[in-house]
Amino acid sequence: MKKNKLKKGIIITLIVVVVLVAVGSFAFGGYVADQILHQNAGKDTHDNSLKQMEVWGYDYQAFEKEYKGTEVSATAEDGNTVPGTYYSNDSDTVVILVHGAGGDRACVAPLAEGYLERGYDVIAIDQRGCGANADDRVTFGINEQLDVKAMVEYARVSLGKKTVYVHGQSMGAQTTAIYASNVKPGAVNAADAIICDSPVPGMELILKEMFGDGNTESFAANYLTGTSKLYMGLVNGINYDEGDTINVVKKDMIPTLIICSDKDEVCLPNQVEKIYNNVACENKAIVHFDSAHIEGIIDYPEEYMDSVEDFLNSNK
Repeated sequence: MKKNKLKKGIIITLIVVVVLVAVGSFAFGGYVADQILHQNAGKDTHDNSLKQMEVWGYDYQAFEKEYKGTEVSATAEDGNTVPGTYYSNDSDTVVILVHGAGGDRACVAPLAEGYLERGYDVIAIDQRGCGANADDRVTFGINEQLDVKAMVEYARVSLGKKTVYVHGQSMGAQTTAIYASNVKPGAVNAADAIICDSPVPGMELILKEMFGDGNTESFAANYLTGTSKLYMGLVNGINYDEGDTINVVKKDMIPTLIICSDKDEVCLPNQVEKIYNNVACENKAIVHFDSAHIEGIIDYPEEYMDSVEDFLNSNK
């Protein structure tokens, strides 16, 4: 009888421990998920952009003096308002530029200048959680791609542009790749071609690398990512798998140029090459620059833009 009571007590204790661990892990996952979604809370993303351009040695004030943009906005299908700056050359072709993590639309000024010098119109947008975007949540392209859809449609319908391209950098390139994988070629919200410079290879993968300090197999990497993935899926309705760039692009039927930075320590060259290999569209190309993360346009501006134009011209 005493043995049965002891056994029963041990089982109850184990059940209680398991429940507490499960509840605690779920609650902790909620905390981690909130930190991921609101990673820019309290940060000045515009100032971050200005500081980054100082590091690059890029004269942003000269760009602003030379090119006068006008404010535009579009409304995404989920009701979010996406803000942008429109730079006009009176061209029938416009390029929508999508910045990376932690900055805002100002950070794409070197790219904007490259396109403007060659006669294109440009729209630089703020991603969610950045700049003046109304949504304060960062979802690694999952929701941000809705904003790109809206701005492409705005460019065609409201601005009357015949040709629309989308060019993203880093997390903006991830957004661009996910966007292209969720539109039908020829639709009003589908770009004629996209350019992805150093795209983030996937939401879950990049979080594992961050949490595991580069070791994606570590307990910390898998525990923190796993608990936040569960919570975000159940509570926030966000599925990490939809932000898996490497796999998502298997649905990308839009002509796609991938730009790989061979000295990239953020989005590793082999990861970027995997994205390229999986792009479904036959009209695809990859170019390499001997640069750090997204710095091809800084180190080799003419060669960079020549590569982009060669690709775009080949897909007209």
